Amino acid sequence: MIRHHPSADRLTAFSAGSLPLSQALCIRVHLEHCRQCRDEVERMNQIGALLLNYLPPAPVSDSLKAQVLASIDAGEVQEAPAAGAGTAPPAVNSSDLPRCLQAWIPEGFDKLGWKRVSPSIQAVKLCNDVNGSKVELLKIRRGGKVAPHNHTGEEITLVLEGSFSDSQGVYGKGDIIFRNRDDKHHRPIASQDADCICLTAVEAPIQFTGFFGRLFNPFIRRSHYAC
Repeated sequence: MIRHHPSADRLTAFSAGSLPLSQALCIRVHLEHCRQCRDEVERMNQIGALLLNYLPPAPVSDSLKAQVLASIDAGEVQEAPAAGAGTAPPAVNSSDLPRCLQAWIPEGFDKLGWKRVSPSIQAVKLCNDVNGSKVELLKIRRGGKVAPHNHTGEEITLVLEGSFSDSQGVYGKGDIIFRNRDDKHHRPIASQDADCICLTAVEAPIQFTGFFGRLFNPFIRRSHYAC
């Protein structure tokens, strides 16, 4: 059961297409798991479509109109292929993955090039967003603990497999969690029954607060901004 959802403002911004890629990706994955939010976004899309009908038509230059007609005449606009026609066979172990992540995870989680961050944590970087956010997958070993840390920007976490908990609750598959500068000494802990895999979008590097953890803060900052 999904218990943690994006706010109405977030869903409205997603429907309007005004979110940065990193945030939109996390919410898209959540929607694939959450019927409640999916229905809400569909309702917002319908309202948006109705409102567009009341907008005055925008003038279009003759040159743009000519370019569009020329593209149609040249056959550059093609119909989408029928479902299943000419598509690649299903990727191995990816049937349960959100569709919007399958291009990054074509052969399942086990085939990814996980990098060891600590004895309990592995990570795979997916991309950097233009707003500075780093998008990556984190795998926390069952029972593993993330070192206590503060946030210097917003962090969005989407649970893909397993579960974890922190001082504010327990989070399972499909839950989406938002943390920001107000969340001090944050410490996620994976459940004991399975490894936890999460999609994260981190706006700015986290800062470890423990004595030994602080030694790693320069490496965390360097990793965040690396291409």
